[in-house]
Amino acid sequence: MIKVTRAQAFVASLGVAFLLPGAIPGIGLDSVYFFVMILVLMAWFMLKWSSVESLSLRSGWFEILIGAVAVAAVYEYKFVTQTRLGMLDMVLIFGGLVVAFYGFRAFKLFWVPAVYGIVLLAGYQLENVVPNFVLLQNWMAGVMASAMHAVGVGATVSGEYVQLNTSSGPLLLNIESECTGVQGILAFGLLSTMSVLDIKAKPLRLAIVFAVGFIGAFLINIVRLFGVFLAFEYLGVSVGTDVHVYLGYSLFIVWVLVFWSLAFRYLTPRQGTPLPGMVPSAPAPAPR
Repeated sequence: MIKVTRAQAFVASLGVAFLLPGAIPGIGLDSVYFFVMILVLMAWFMLKWSSVESLSLRSGWFEILIGAVAVAAVYEYKFVTQTRLGMLDMVLIFGGLVVAFYGFRAFKLFWVPAVYGIVLLAGYQLENVVPNFVLLQNWMAGVMASAMHAVGVGATVSGEYVQLNTSSGPLLLNIESECTGVQGILAFGLLSTMSVLDIKAKPLRLAIVFAVGFIGAFLINIVRLFGVFLAFEYLGVSVGTDVHVYLGYSLFIVWVLVFWSLAFRYLTPRQGTPLPGMVPSAPAPAPR
């Protein structure tokens, strides 16, 4: 008989809870947010699985009730309003299941994926208040045109517009303010660095890690745009549009996963190395 651990049951419950609205008439899933949330949780669980498996906290009956009510309330609201399950809804479901399985104290471990959705939504709301980054748009358009020239594709630039000379005719692509990736860079940069905040390290080391997180997110956005341009050039408008939606999230999550791995190695003291301010104790005298 196969034994299912509590951690495995928790992950399975998450999958069912996220997918269930897709089978309820009138609700459904927001495919983009679902895709992003699944990628983030997969990345986080890959890094933290041993900690989740060894978590000894257990929820009380009152916490189980609160968690179940929270999840049910999300479903009821979606059914009444006839709207798709979005990012905030998935965050609430995730939080409710954490409380139901492990109790409120477990957020000391689960706070990063719980906060992630809120950070991402806040990042994309910035496009309503930040100015139009004309200089950045024009610079990125020039970079994309140069990159396409480097792979043998003809391209001309006019401000924020790049015209590709495809085999089926000219194709005009616009580097809009959203394409600068400022909102995504802020969101994913914060995601990159949030998980290392609870590591005790020197301020200089933390500053270096934070800088690498945000710079890496910026560079990943340039790679994303290049991939989108290549898709439009070689695979057509329909595929290029899909790549524009999903490639960025995939690349950013890969970057976050790589960043977390490197940051933990950089900030965590090596085994056998005493922490700052600690002096190894002298060996006990041998018995006479």
